[in-house]
Amino acid sequence: MHKEELTRGQSLRGFVLATVAFLAIFAATAVPIPLYADYQVTIGLTTADISNTMFTYLIAVTLTLLFAGRISDAFGRTPITSLTLMLAILGCVLFMGARSGADVLLARFVQGLSAGLGMSAVSALVIDCVGERHLSWGSAVASCGSMFGIMLGSVGVGVLYGLVPNMVVVYGTMIAVLAACLFLMPVIHEPLDRTVSLRAAVRPRIYVPRDCRLLFAVVCVCYLGTWLVSCYFQSFAAPIAYSCFGATSPLAGSIILALVMAPAMAGGPLVQKMDPRRALVLGMAAVTVSAALMALCIAARLEVAFMAVCALFSVASGVCVAVALRMLLLEVSVLRVSAILSSVNLVAYAGSALTGAACGALLEATSYATVFAAMALVLVGATLFVAASVRKPRRHSASKRLTLRRFYRKHNPELVPADEPRPLAPAPAADEAAPVASLS
Repeated sequence: MHKEELTRGQSLRGFVLATVAFLAIFAATAVPIPLYADYQVTIGLTTADISNTMFTYLIAVTLTLLFAGRISDAFGRTPITSLTLMLAILGCVLFMGARSGADVLLARFVQGLSAGLGMSAVSALVIDCVGERHLSWGSAVASCGSMFGIMLGSVGVGVLYGLVPNMVVVYGTMIAVLAACLFLMPVIHEPLDRTVSLRAAVRPRIYVPRDCRLLFAVVCVCYLGTWLVSCYFQSFAAPIAYSCFGATSPLAGSIILALVMAPAMAGGPLVQKMDPRRALVLGMAAVTVSAALMALCIAARLEVAFMAVCALFSVASGVCVAVALRMLLLEVSVLRVSAILSSVNLVAYAGSALTGAACGALLEATSYATVFAAMALVLVGATLFVAASVRKPRRHSASKRLTLRRFYRKHNPELVPADEPRPLAPAPAADEAAPVASLS
């Protein structure tokens, strides 16, 4: 497998179109969520079916990341992105024609497959289409784009279904957006001009670079810490608005969810000129303080202040995951991007499923304020771990691996500071990763 250097036009065009496709795929996964109440009336969807939809979705995502996270290394980024868009369209079609709870679960499983491929192949395409100079934007999309897309889909459905209460119109609109992205896929220049074998690509394992294990752990902790809070809002934004602040319409819950997710996209680019280690520690500290302030605002019934804290948390979480991911991507082999993204997202999804269940059980026995206070305590430990891990600058080994940093600086000498020696052309090394968990 070989990474190809793109021209500036190819890079920009590929980044924009891949980003739009990435957002559209995750917007599609959010479309049915606000419509479950209507499915209860029209097809007799039960509460148990609704509970099982998230489990079915997570199973599909996990299986895809585990077994097919590197499949784009075998077939190329753009062909697998096209397949992902087709699966997203199929999921919408299945939801549109659902006549029973089993149909809904099947449609949700298909959407989970598209989300898993989106987290690996499509996000890898985004990263492959940007250079080191713009990697802050690429890492922001790869780390926060899924939540931003979910927010767009949820809010968009709320607005469209309020204007035209017809499921065919809602799903038809989403299918049209996905089809437009699929139609534009040939415009993107394929960044991989040689491929690995399918057998090597589908071998299930968690991929951890041997000389970046601690940095990989930092990225996972940042993902788990921020997803602990943001994923909780996906389930409880509306109940918090109703029970804690006396909301009388779904609008307040939608606003809270939007504030928790939307500003995160700006976090990475906002601090791109800062020292990444300092930005990461400050971001984790801000996430921790935000969770504590959420508990206080809920206890004091301060709705406006709570929404402001949600926006602060979103920006801080965007800083954490985008900066941590960028630090890791710059140090790994340029040909292992999809494997790294799959592994990080696999850990994040599995961890968020466990923490979500724990927070749900805690809520049964306590209150929302107590849950957020408990989250803040967990985040204190996460912040201390991140601060201790990045306290000293990492020593770069003499390895000749063609890392993402070396690849872009080799082809873009203007990215090298004047006081830094020009890089030599390194020879690609063998697979440097250590399989932490292999199921083959």
